[in-house]
Amino acid sequence: MLSRWTTSEDSLVRVFRNSSWLFSAKGVGAILSIFYLAILTRSLGVSGFGEFMVIVGAIQVLTAVLKLQTWQAVVQYGVPYLLAGQHQAFRKLSAQNFWIELIGGLAACGALWLMLPFGAAEFGWSEPVEQAVMGYGVIVFLSVRSTPTGILRAQDRFGGNALGDAIIPIVRFVGALILFVTLPSMTGFLIVWGLSEFVSFMVMWLMVWRRHESVHPHPDSLALSVTPPSRKDFLAFLLFTNLAYLVSVIRERLVVVIVGFFVGPAAAGLFRLADQIANSLNRLAEVFARPLFAELSRLFAIGQWRESRALFWRSLRVSAISGGLLFIGLLLLGRNIISLISGPEYLAAYPLLLLLGAATIISLAGLGLEPLLQAAGRAQNALGARVAGLIALGGLLAVFLPGFGTIGAAWVMLISAILTTLILFFSSRAAIRHTRRPVAPSPIP
Repeated sequence: MLSRWTTSEDSLVRVFRNSSWLFSAKGVGAILSIFYLAILTRSLGVSGFGEFMVIVGAIQVLTAVLKLQTWQAVVQYGVPYLLAGQHQAFRKLSAQNFWIELIGGLAACGALWLMLPFGAAEFGWSEPVEQAVMGYGVIVFLSVRSTPTGILRAQDRFGGNALGDAIIPIVRFVGALILFVTLPSMTGFLIVWGLSEFVSFMVMWLMVWRRHESVHPHPDSLALSVTPPSRKDFLAFLLFTNLAYLVSVIRERLVVVIVGFFVGPAAAGLFRLADQIANSLNRLAEVFARPLFAELSRLFAIGQWRESRALFWRSLRVSAISGGLLFIGLLLLGRNIISLISGPEYLAAYPLLLLLGAATIISLAGLGLEPLLQAAGRAQNALGARVAGLIALGGLLAVFLPGFGTIGAAWVMLISAILTTLILFFSSRAAIRHTRRPVAPSPIP
């Protein structure tokens, strides 16, 4: 049974096998995040926790705007190179994406330096806090983690990827625990969060450098002819995937920042706590979606259209059933989870948790949709769905936030998730029905 699991070439089994590596890391992260989230909320209070999450959210938004995520480009274009044994081309592609990511990080550092005085004035930060925010941002921006992530996933080395992901919650937990028994402060937690990013960055590159490229064994590999993508196609794919990522980050993080500015840090703290718990479910989605994208890219590269369609529909059924079960658990245990993590003073976040959890689970139910569009060379369709959801989010926030506060913002998040998932579903169904030819070397029509 075990040997069948480790050697099977069934596409869904391969996805689950690679997911198991990421799930082990995410499982460790989920458990430890409960503890360091409890330390954060109890040490900083509702208002301080909200302020801390506004800082983290703002850094993440800047990262999404200026620091390009390159891992999808490495997988999309690198997998065909590895299948064909073109290791030199793969290394050149990886180096190119490294410099793209680093230059974006430098631009983000400059933007943070210009914007920091306005944030400090708005929240009344002391000079040590302001310096800690700048230091945390610089570390996040200059830690080139997306490129090695893509390298490891293209090589089917999800174990190394999992180790890099697991390091972040481990460092945060240990650091938060040390602060809790000594002197917890906003500055201290920002230093710990920055240190976790740096250590993860070092571990990821260590995993890349410790072994040379592996070749994906497949009978059709010898017949595969790979031509480098044109600059236009490469930049178009990079642009579409990053804009989709940006829209997703804005949807998930910018709302917290907006709530903090217009409703107050305490409201932002409650909203972010509910969002943090709900996003733990989203981590489960990522565990499955990332190896799914790599597997779909492999199937498209070698022209296995029937297998790609079967994998898509099978993964969709699995994710939909899982999402329904998770929501039932959230409904029954949500209050207990909030009280256990942060204390009874945070129970006002329970209605928010149900709405934000429902939004996350709807996205979870359709987790195979975006990877399918990207692997099929229709990244622009995924972007269109994200943009439509973002436009709805912005318009509805302007209507509901002033009158209904955080509960209005939560309803808006749910409506946006439903709209985005529906558009992704119809686009993916059209793509899987009309796929007839290889698109990996040139994913933009």
